[in-house]
Amino acid sequence: MNFICSTGAMLGLYQCETPVSAEIEQAFIEHVAEYGHSYGTQEEYQFRMNIFVEKTAKMQEINSSQTSFTVGYNKFTTMTDFEYKRLLGAKVMPEEKRSVKILNTTDLAAEVNWVTAGAVNAVKDQGQCGSCWAFSATCAIEGAHFLSTGTLLSLSEQQMVDCDTVSYGCNGGW
Repeated sequence: MNFICSTGAMLGLYQCETPVSAEIEQAFIEHVAEYGHSYGTQEEYQFRMNIFVEKTAKMQEINSSQTSFTVGYNKFTTMTDFEYKRLLGAKVMPEEKRSVKILNTTDLAAEVNWVTAGAVNAVKDQGQCGSCWAFSATCAIEGAHFLSTGTLLSLSEQQMVDCDTVSYGCNGGW
């Protein structure tokens, strides 16, 4: 049987008090298998299981308190808040460098489903790279290209990450 461990600032600092139920431990093992996680030491395994236990409790609380949606596990469930925020990596461009074009909003349809219209590619995955800026930019360019030509392209986010000299690659950008 494993235990819920309170963690210090670094991996390996544990104070274990409460046993983890067999059901939660089995759910953690299934989660690790489903998302292909691998932990090099027993300490990291315990550390990640502790995060899983904490997030499971939060998910159960959210799911029991409302009815409009449910939350569940994903590949980020065993990440610390710091690790997850590192993936987001937004670096905001100063106001003076931004340009805004106001578009005409008259005579617009009440709604448009761009997926069924063929203007949206399948979901892509940035992995462990904080390159959401490149994904949103390529998606916008792909959509604009579709609207002007009728052809949907799939552009390379990796090329933007590698070649943009003003952004920060996997550490964010604009």
